[in-house]
Amino acid sequence: MKYFTPSPKKGSESKSKLISRRAFVLTSFKFVFLATIISRLFYMQVVKKDEYTIRSDKNRFRSWKLTPSRGVILDKHDHVIADNFQVYKIALIPKEIKSINNFFSSLSELIPLNQDEIDLYKKKLVKFNKYQPFVLNKNLNWKEFSKLNYNIQNLQGAQPFISYERTYKYPFEFSHIIGYVSAPDKNDLNRLDSNFREVPNLKIGKFGLEKNLDDQLLGSPGSATYEVNVFGKRIKQVVHEEGVNGNPIKITIDKDIQTFAHHRLKNNPGSIVVMDMQGKVLCCASSPSFDSNKFTYGMSEDEFKALNKDEQKPLINKALTTAYPPASTIKMLVALSALENKIITKDFKHTCKGDVELYDHKYHCWKEKGHGRIGLHEAIKQSCDIYFYEVARLLGINRLQETAMKFGLGEKVFQNFIEEKEGLIPSTTWKRKVLGKPWFLGETMIAGIGQGYMKSTNVQLCKMMAQFANGGYKISPSFIENEQTVLTEKIVNDDEYVGLLLKSLDAATNEPGGTSYASRIIGARQFAGKTGTAQVRRISQLERDQDIKNKDLPLKYRDHSLFVGFGPTDKPKYAITVIIDHGGSGSAVAAPIARDVMKNIFEKDAKVNNV
Repeated sequence: MKYFTPSPKKGSESKSKLISRRAFVLTSFKFVFLATIISRLFYMQVVKKDEYTIRSDKNRFRSWKLTPSRGVILDKHDHVIADNFQVYKIALIPKEIKSINNFFSSLSELIPLNQDEIDLYKKKLVKFNKYQPFVLNKNLNWKEFSKLNYNIQNLQGAQPFISYERTYKYPFEFSHIIGYVSAPDKNDLNRLDSNFREVPNLKIGKFGLEKNLDDQLLGSPGSATYEVNVFGKRIKQVVHEEGVNGNPIKITIDKDIQTFAHHRLKNNPGSIVVMDMQGKVLCCASSPSFDSNKFTYGMSEDEFKALNKDEQKPLINKALTTAYPPASTIKMLVALSALENKIITKDFKHTCKGDVELYDHKYHCWKEKGHGRIGLHEAIKQSCDIYFYEVARLLGINRLQETAMKFGLGEKVFQNFIEEKEGLIPSTTWKRKVLGKPWFLGETMIAGIGQGYMKSTNVQLCKMMAQFANGGYKISPSFIENEQTVLTEKIVNDDEYVGLLLKSLDAATNEPGGTSYASRIIGARQFAGKTGTAQVRRISQLERDQDIKNKDLPLKYRDHSLFVGFGPTDKPKYAITVIIDHGGSGSAVAAPIARDVMKNIFEKDAKVNNV
């Protein structure tokens, strides 16, 4: 029996094949898609596991560098001069902030910020170093700090933290010598170890000893790693690596002497330097001063501009940076050079008639009618200009330069103080090389009284005076207490010359007729020294005829007032120099200040030694 097998309709067989083909393609696509997903998952979870783990951890964990505590600075008696104070701060992480306007809008609701401050921060952010967290120049109180931490989820890119700020115990008295710290710029960061990148609130020395000793004071940063939530709020500390605090530094400055000198200067622009016979600097005061804490805790742009534009230049350390004509304070140096070069003897005399003429030009003595016939002792005691014009003329500028250089004039006294000036002791070679002109005899004569091209800083003159007072030994002045100083190198050929000149300085202060006799110290301990009045302009014959006084001139044309001295006179322990900008006569202004400072030192010594 045969069964009936219906034949397919025309076209149905091809339709079935089409469906099967589509199913195959679809199934293949599914397998390929699934294989792609699986391979991608394998790639991400196995091949790239470490990379994505790191990325995940970066979102989950946040590393934060810890600012080291800067080394403390102590005076010679262990009084704290520069310390550190714990502060609450807030830093911005620029790359995490989506809208800077929205950020500051939210921040100003939590801490007091006015629009001027916000505009200033925005302006600074544009130029800010990408390697550093941007720390707002604002110290927070505990209430503000707590509020910020509580609301951190509303401030993406903000990081409150605890840090240290440099604090100066005597911000005005020590501002020029200690200096100040400030945030590093790009050049500073390139100079520093890479470890210091991204250290929040990092401050480095910018001026004075803070800059000079920065490597020792800076320390080394630590670090901490925190687990954070999606808002960046810290949940717990995971890792903590303690940093290394900066080294404490003990300096030679005596707080009491420095403070007294600062207040004695009062409103007189100028400087006072005191050092012992080995070169340890006990005082280095400059006036006017400034508040060094302002550089730590912030000052307005207007305040900084006012300091910069002040004609009395409060930001400049006048003891190291300003070079003056040394005037009559180097007359004993001129005498020593002439004695050592056998140009004159200790008995050399000359006649002073009040002026002397050379090639139709008159050179005047400060004493209009002259000193008459005068010898070396009296010439120093009474500061006769005519006598030293003649000595310098006989000596010559080159021999004078050689002696002056032996005493440290014309070169820096300290190392690595970028603000220190070298001064200038000229010579015939110098003038031809620098100015392209020949040297004239008249220039030698005025160099004999410390005028003309001659320029010296206060610390150079103090070093010179200390080397006279210690018997003619070379010293290397220092601000660091633990540096050893031994007097071994003699720079004076004959002790008799030193004794002769010191006796002349003693007479100048402690005998009637001496230029600083009015500033003598009456008592068992005395001091001695030489006054100087440095001209800053040429005085015309018309001015001399009209008898125009220094006090009648505009301030910038008035003479500088100088004094160099030592004490006690019987056993010298200290050298002192005082320079007052445009102060007038050295005997009227600088000498009384030197007397008061030296008297204060003697009284301090007496208390310490129970005398």
